[in-house]
Amino acid sequence: MEAEPELIELYDLPFPDLLRLSSSAPPSPSHGDRSRLKCISAKIMETLGPSGPGLLSISAVPFASSLRRSLLPLALHLSLLNPKDRAALLKKHGLGSDVPLKKADRSVSSFALLLKYLEESILDKPQEINISSDLEDVLHNFSLHEFNEDEFNHLGDTFKNLGRCMMELGICLARVCDNAMQTTELEKSIIDSGSAKGRLIHYHSKLDGLILKEVSKKVGPQFLSQKSLVFKDICMDKSMVSDLWQQWHYDYGIFTVLTSPLFLSSTVEGECLVSKKSPPPMGHSCLQLFDTRKKRVVSVKCRPESFIIQVGEAADVLSGGKLRSTLHAVSRQLGMGGDVSRETFVVFLQPSWDKVLHYHGYSLDPDEVQDGDELVEIRSKIPPLSARLRDGMTFAEFSRETTKQYYGGSGTQNKC
Repeated sequence: MEAEPELIELYDLPFPDLLRLSSSAPPSPSHGDRSRLKCISAKIMETLGPSGPGLLSISAVPFASSLRRSLLPLALHLSLLNPKDRAALLKKHGLGSDVPLKKADRSVSSFALLLKYLEESILDKPQEINISSDLEDVLHNFSLHEFNEDEFNHLGDTFKNLGRCMMELGICLARVCDNAMQTTELEKSIIDSGSAKGRLIHYHSKLDGLILKEVSKKVGPQFLSQKSLVFKDICMDKSMVSDLWQQWHYDYGIFTVLTSPLFLSSTVEGECLVSKKSPPPMGHSCLQLFDTRKKRVVSVKCRPESFIIQVGEAADVLSGGKLRSTLHAVSRQLGMGGDVSRETFVVFLQPSWDKVLHYHGYSLDPDEVQDGDELVEIRSKIPPLSARLRDGMTFAEFSRETTKQYYGGSGTQNKC
């Protein structure tokens, strides 16, 4: 039986402190408060630097949590729509996908949109944000045969509003890091790009996989009733085998901003999927990191409804190694039932495509690999940064080379 990875809890930065640290206004005259904020800034740099995990959480973000609860359950329902209805719906709301949604055996469904940077702060104007519904309103019976477009009326607006909130969180954190490093490199690089990619992701349960395969057979409206016993067996399956929803990798942008995941437990009743909120399996997010100091895999715990910001390789380079990107994966955990899915929303902040990347004074591949180290097997699936980045490359060139070496014809993960 596999051992459960060690659990770590992320350093949590309250949103009011993030705003104060990133504000251009003069600091509070209180010496005690200035000292406290200075300590928080130092802790942020330690957490995101070479000696830390490379990511932190931000809590108490006003109204963004409600947007999260409205959007995330839609990932499950979008994933199980028939291809024709889903394509029409995505086109209506301006969304696309970067995974082959026609594959019935896929483990992930992803819905993407390019988010435009707005100079006006959306975080300062909660009254202007349309929050369509709360989690309890969204989690109703979902028919697997009748398409109800009304459920998705606010999909595009909620996607954009939450995405822009998360863009601002990332820009605020970039400003805090820049201030600590006495530079403007990170924030300017994000703003100069003018946009960020938002991605709504559904990590499929084993039950989802069976439903998709049966739907793809087009065997008629009675197939769910006929398969009820099989569905029940899948839901009760607590197999003690873990597998990866997402392979080990580094993000190659500046910051990746994520919602804390929502876990849903689903059952089939008649011809409907009935879902309810599920507690995090084993008490954590299913996000795993490789701790380079302890040389082992750890699982990440974060506060409910918080937002996670993670360092990417471009930030590693632009900061001269003062920030350190995170080697991570998403794992379906030991003992999870076959009915549990994972929903999250991610925003990727990156430089403009023509941004030139220079590095000097630090190693691109600082982690030494030793025989017997758990990192050896993980590293075999990851093309080293030194093989993907040359000094003076543009970010577009670095992005293409990274994608090629991970997922191209001879890439390390093209068949994962």
